[in-house]
Amino acid sequence: MSTQDLESKAIIEAALFAAGRILSSKELAALSSLSEERVEAIAGDLAAEYSRSDSGIEIKRIGDGYVMQVRFGLGQEVLSIAPREIEAPLIRTLAIIAYRQPIRQSELVEVRGNKSYAHVKELEKRGLINATKQGRTKLLTTTKAFADYFGLASERPEAIRKAILKDKKLIGVTPMYKSLALRLGLDFLVVNPYRPEADDLEHLKEIDLLVLAPGYSERVREHFQGEMLEASVRTLSQLKESAERICVAAGSGEIEPLAAEIDALLQRYREQAHSARPIRPLTPMIEEIARDLRISVQNDGLTALPDYIEAEAEIKVPTHQPYDMDIMERIVQRYEKILEMAH
Repeated sequence: MSTQDLESKAIIEAALFAAGRILSSKELAALSSLSEERVEAIAGDLAAEYSRSDSGIEIKRIGDGYVMQVRFGLGQEVLSIAPREIEAPLIRTLAIIAYRQPIRQSELVEVRGNKSYAHVKELEKRGLINATKQGRTKLLTTTKAFADYFGLASERPEAIRKAILKDKKLIGVTPMYKSLALRLGLDFLVVNPYRPEADDLEHLKEIDLLVLAPGYSERVREHFQGEMLEASVRTLSQLKESAERICVAAGSGEIEPLAAEIDALLQRYREQAHSARPIRPLTPMIEEIARDLRISVQNDGLTALPDYIEAEAEIKVPTHQPYDMDIMERIVQRYEKILEMAH
């Protein structure tokens, strides 16, 4: 090999070492003043040399570029011992994209905040994700380069999710419980088990635990044979109890922040209820809310009904709320309506 070739080889090796990320053949060509074809040949030689020497470092081709990284075989440890070349905040964002893919960028922002916009750009630049335009947002998925980078045998989403989750359970939630799963920090997929379409049926094959509304287990059993948990969320107390049961069943999740928020709300609302007039609930749901608030329930009290019932009542409690509304906000609106009208 000529002196010039040796120098070019050293430049490419040094560039890969210093970059700490995937460098495309085009970038390496610009740095070394070589053609992309020549760069690929030299990078291939370097990769072979590192491989033959059983070094703790390897050079690997990923997509249309190359990366120098610590040699690893992540397997089931895919993200918990991620290469140092990827910073921790990026790893968390990448993990969310990986196990919820395809995921809209707008949904990612709900979980990771506005910083995720920069993360998506960086991960796309590194070739680890695809970001496809979908209306006003983008649809995010991992790439073959992602599977290569983390040493995974398959790039299929379900295989990636299994590798990321390891021994944790993957939770399936109906749309109404999505915000609860987000609040608890669970690893989950949103699925419609009541009238499942093709994607729902595929997700039902993956999940370990399905969280659904009370009374629907028998109906869903036709499509899902795994563990199910019926979660009552009519009242704040029920929400807290259901959240605790979900975390126990899932073997993961953070219940403390949600429990503290519920306890604070209940204390405030019950204090307000001390001066409220008695009410007469006309449905079991309204009675459950009244008793959770500790409002006096009397036959001569203010009549109260859910707003979906077309009948006269002095208090009409909102229930026509969108499924994508935060689950806590759904309950709060009902409590505040009752307290407002009962004063």
